[in-house]
Amino acid sequence: MYSYAGKLLIADLTTGKTHAEPLDETYAAQYIGGAGLAARYLYDAIDARTDPLGPANPLIFMTGPLDGTAAPSAGRFVVIARSPLTDIYGEANAGNFFGPDLKLAGYDGIIVRGKSPAPVYLLIHDGRVELRDAKHLRGKTTYDTGDAIRAELNDPKLTVAAIGPAGENLVKYALILSTNRRGKKGIAGRCGMGAVMGSKNLKAIAVRAGNTRLALHDPDAFQAALRPAIEMLPDDISTQVWRAVGTSGSIDYLGMLGDLPARYWTQGTFDFGKISGNTLAETLLTGHATCHACVVACGRKVARAAGYALPHSEGPELETLVTFGSLMLNDDLGMITYIGSQCDALGLDTISAGSTLAFATFLREQGLVPASAFDGVELRWGDPRQTLELIEWIARRQGIGDALAEGAKKFGARYGVEGLAVQVNGLELAMHDPRAMSGMALVYATSPIGASHNQPDYYFVESSGRILEDLNIVATDRFETQGKAANVARQQDWRSVTASLVQCIFPNPPVKSVVEMIAAATGYDIRLDNVLTYGERIWNLKRALNLKLGYAARAHERMPELVLRALADGGTEGHVPQLEPMLREYYAHRDWDWATGKPRCEKLLALGMPEIAKNLWG
Repeated sequence: MYSYAGKLLIADLTTGKTHAEPLDETYAAQYIGGAGLAARYLYDAIDARTDPLGPANPLIFMTGPLDGTAAPSAGRFVVIARSPLTDIYGEANAGNFFGPDLKLAGYDGIIVRGKSPAPVYLLIHDGRVELRDAKHLRGKTTYDTGDAIRAELNDPKLTVAAIGPAGENLVKYALILSTNRRGKKGIAGRCGMGAVMGSKNLKAIAVRAGNTRLALHDPDAFQAALRPAIEMLPDDISTQVWRAVGTSGSIDYLGMLGDLPARYWTQGTFDFGKISGNTLAETLLTGHATCHACVVACGRKVARAAGYALPHSEGPELETLVTFGSLMLNDDLGMITYIGSQCDALGLDTISAGSTLAFATFLREQGLVPASAFDGVELRWGDPRQTLELIEWIARRQGIGDALAEGAKKFGARYGVEGLAVQVNGLELAMHDPRAMSGMALVYATSPIGASHNQPDYYFVESSGRILEDLNIVATDRFETQGKAANVARQQDWRSVTASLVQCIFPNPPVKSVVEMIAAATGYDIRLDNVLTYGERIWNLKRALNLKLGYAARAHERMPELVLRALADGGTEGHVPQLEPMLREYYAHRDWDWATGKPRCEKLLALGMPEIAKNLWG
């Protein structure tokens, strides 16, 4: 196989044995790699009876066909499993160097099965694979675990993907964090993949890049496709902005549009300038960090914040600054930065952790939950010291932290107010308000993992006109609903392709160059006029997987109550998203059955998915 290592590592933690198996070439040709390929393997492995935290739920790490090549910003990896937070398909996408290092060590991916009787970590080094005792790593943070393994093996070049105390304690939104000495942290944050890893007693995976040579189908054509991207990216305005001020550089502008939530989605204004990437760059920034083959270097390096030293000097991104900032009415940039670093260290997804805390604060303010529920803690807006303490409680499942560790939906259900939790299908909304950009309502409602802002990143289209003319992804009015669904669907399909490469969403290389690089690397017949068909196939696969898991599609495709309340102030201008008209257009475009939410049999057959069609329709 061209551009693939050609094999997967299978680790059975129950038996303590590992082996390699050939990559399924048919699956790779249909689903490319990354999230698409991993989802196809997961489809075969689980059903509605699979316990997300049980040994039968496989945890799959997967790279893509452009990992380990010079393709710009295509050095990421994905982690997927059935999510313990949402109970449906879970997917997390991360950077750093773990993906390319794994592939250059000889594996396109890792499938972890079973459960170890005692804590272990997986080591891949010099052609050897072994499971090593990790009892001495129990309780260590993600950063300390990576450092300890590198010191223990006397190998500073190891890249380590680890869980922290939150993963060990099965916090439903625990993350996996990868570190090495070269680049920015890589965070597989959403959907609780760290909890799945913790349920298997797997503390970490350590990998050393080997000497695997990746043969490209047409090296000359690959270089010809690569050249325009390499030439344009350094001068691209988005590259320059993200390098200078990071992903949070857009906070001022997005806040003006009303895109960023405040006071748990109930307030339309906030002094966003105090928590923006521009302010961070002027006051706290000490350097930049990058992932494999990236010209952007959006990673923020911050040595100290609020008087604290930060682990590995890793600074925050937009979602963290907003979640622990405006969402909780906190404008102390130093403390927000430190709180975010502690979430990373403890192994907590900042979006879910901060959202659940803000939800609890909102409920207490409204008198909807008795004071006794909070173990004597009087929750307050704008109190970062209290937030810092509660983050530790969540990771350790101490006191009220035990209930908060279940996520906002389950915390609300405990007190009969689940409808007020701002979540879709159990996943807390990312920090982009669908009242400001109606397309995000459709994104959140139809995303296969719940309310993710990267499934797809349609806010880029509506906020800054980031269009892709080659794919007919055009600019749309941010408040309009009519005629928008097909545009959203096309971008979902494109992002399904990039998540299978695995490519970062932030750089803006020409679509034509990316498509030609895929074809030249793999030898697949991928062109501008058919590339979205690959994405459509992947999107329908994830839909079918959720239906196999018992997902009641139409019953769950709705917006949370709080974001259906118009705000009197701010950039949303009193708008609320009108979801159902967009959904009806969307179903028609997708050729999905309105009553059941199933992709129609004819659609699946046209996409070359007969086995999926048979499973869904008999």
